[in-house]
Amino acid sequence: MPYTNTPFSQAVFRMFNNLASNLGDTLPDNSSEITLIKAYLFGGCAVHFHTGPRVTNDVDARLERVRSFPNQTITISPVYFKDENGLRKTLIFDRNFDISLATLDPAYEDRALLLYTTESNLVEIYLVSAVDIAVSKLGRFGENDKKDIENLYKNNLFSIREFLELAYEAHSYCAITPDKLIFNIEEATEAVYDLLEYQTRHYVHSE
Repeated sequence: MPYTNTPFSQAVFRMFNNLASNLGDTLPDNSSEITLIKAYLFGGCAVHFHTGPRVTNDVDARLERVRSFPNQTITISPVYFKDENGLRKTLIFDRNFDISLATLDPAYEDRALLLYTTESNLVEIYLVSAVDIAVSKLGRFGENDKKDIENLYKNNLFSIREFLELAYEAHSYCAITPDKLIFNIEEATEAVYDLLEYQTRHYVHSE
């Protein structure tokens, strides 16, 4: 089950509740229960909902307008919260996040989980599946991306077969150099196989 009760996850929900409240102020009374926006969570934010420990100071999300509304400008304000250690944190919405730069199978929406609906029903939040998050990180493939892929796999959130199928499917839609993507897929797969081998040895020795 997704980690929805952590201070970080609650801050994410509050951020979108604030957005819904702002949108509601611009609507006629008879349209306050209509979903206007679907938000699909990516990046470290999505990894946190899948695994728990991973946190970030921003929210990567693709916003899909389901219906038009009077105020076409979407303003998402920062949220302040206290983490598990009581430390004050700031969570911002990353306006520079661009889904077109991610390695991604277009059918990711079909696999996303409806995670939360704001109190006014104006905004729905979807958690992109763990395997799609892992595949999306193959484009940039920095150190954090590699760790996220390994962490998602260690939590048994996808199989190697699922990862490879979607990675090579996404290869057709990727904007980065195809050869570079193939290299990233192979490197990520090797790391995952190493984890599988380690887990198998550890399980056998613990018996």
